[in-house]
Amino acid sequence: MSLAHLTVNPEDVRSNTRDSDPRPAWLEQVAAYVQRAAAEGASVTLTSKQRMLTPDQVAAALGVSRSTISRKIKAGEIHVVKVGNRNRIPYEEFERFWDATMANDAALVDDDIEAEFFGEARESCH
Repeated sequence: MSLAHLTVNPEDVRSNTRDSDPRPAWLEQVAAYVQRAAAEGASVTLTSKQRMLTPDQVAAALGVSRSTISRKIKAGEIHVVKVGNRNRIPYEEFERFWDATMANDAALVDDDIEAEFFGEARESCH
């Protein structure tokens, strides 16, 4: 019987670092996979690869159009890796852009909320 491959994503590992469980779920999956392989007499080789996203995937995750992502790439706001003639966005770059975008959005919303609670007069105090 052939074993299917097992993929553990960075967010799976990061999300479990907050748990008090000494053996997080992702580690249990890895252990079970290795045990099944051993039972079948198979060896296991662990490898890692950089996770890449397409512009379409990034657009969907951010809730914007693909053309918006293409403009951000062209403007140098999102750094890409060329794979052949295709753009791929390293997952770490997506996270960086997400964090920067969310910080900007939060600042904009923060100003709106402050104006709503304290009125327009408070804005002139900045």
